[in-house]
Amino acid sequence: MSLKGNVQTAVTDSEEYTIRWYKPRDRAAFIDLYSLAFASRGEEWFRWKYEQNPYAERVPIIVAEKDGEIGAVRPFIPLLLRVADNTVPVIQLADLVVHPDHRRQGLMTTLSRWMKTNCWDDYAATFTYATQAARDGILKMQAERWTDHDLGPFVKYERLNNVAAFVGDDHSRSVRLGATLATPAYRLKHRIGDRLASVDPTIRVVRHESVPVSLLASLYKTAVPETAHILRDETFYNWRFAEPGREFVTYVAMRDALPIAAIVVGTDHLTESPSTAQLVEVLPLAGSEARVPEFSALVSHITRDYGTVDHLCATNGTLSRNVLSAHGFSPTDSFPLSKLATPSYLLVCPLGGSADDAVVTEGLTRHNGWNTTYCERLLG
Repeated sequence: MSLKGNVQTAVTDSEEYTIRWYKPRDRAAFIDLYSLAFASRGEEWFRWKYEQNPYAERVPIIVAEKDGEIGAVRPFIPLLLRVADNTVPVIQLADLVVHPDHRRQGLMTTLSRWMKTNCWDDYAATFTYATQAARDGILKMQAERWTDHDLGPFVKYERLNNVAAFVGDDHSRSVRLGATLATPAYRLKHRIGDRLASVDPTIRVVRHESVPVSLLASLYKTAVPETAHILRDETFYNWRFAEPGREFVTYVAMRDALPIAAIVVGTDHLTESPSTAQLVEVLPLAGSEARVPEFSALVSHITRDYGTVDHLCATNGTLSRNVLSAHGFSPTDSFPLSKLATPSYLLVCPLGGSADDAVVTEGLTRHNGWNTTYCERLLG
């Protein structure tokens, strides 16, 4: 399914800036601007994320140009969202960047207004994951369309293997000493917890050094959530797990030679500390409370294989809290993780594409009603 929409090609001027759709000649400028704000990325990454997106016919980026120079970019990611039995097009906001030389010109607001006029109403909703500062800015800037659609914190769970990796020279000597002393205590706690965690001997775990797309799509269909979530199928998985610069390993739980659950673990190729392993995808998405044995077996293998990384990350909701707790994961809003982690919030705004569908609109705005994993969180 392709999200065509009524794409406008007209150029809009905002004082001295021209607001328009991305053109191929903008690629190098976009990558330079992105690398300045976030991390160094290359053309292969850009092609994957924006040019090869299977749900867009054009590169979904809006730019602000002044005197031939790109001052800001407002990318978004078209996706398909499923709510109950309905599948609707949505957009995830991601990677907004304003060059330092072009800040305090109101470009964030200008780009958002242009986007709102030209393409928002072709979609059922827009959503984003925002820091506290970004959340406050969005709610203030788009009060008429974002108010009452703050769905709360995006709760994450962490298993710390190396506390000292999160403490740098900018911390006090006492904090650095405390982190150094805490690391062996955490590792001992994890070893004890891993030995005590219950694992069903009838479940066999198979590790794949890649992502078996057809298998994942089949597991998704075994328990599709009624709550709002990004549609999983082979089209989505083929694109999602083609992300360059990140390695994906899949763990599949088998019973009687049949696959019953899977977790995809992602790691990147960055060398700086702290090193991270994310439980990117967890399947089936629904019914985690009834799948404690299989998920416990999977997480047990993952924590063993990734015992040398500084920390492992999981998301709230898809995996049972009991499973996460049994294997050493704690919520990031609890001490001491609350002192180390930066909270993020899920903001959702229904748009014109869902105006006539009460089921979709209600599902989009239900507090804590979304079923999300790192699979979509890491996109933006």
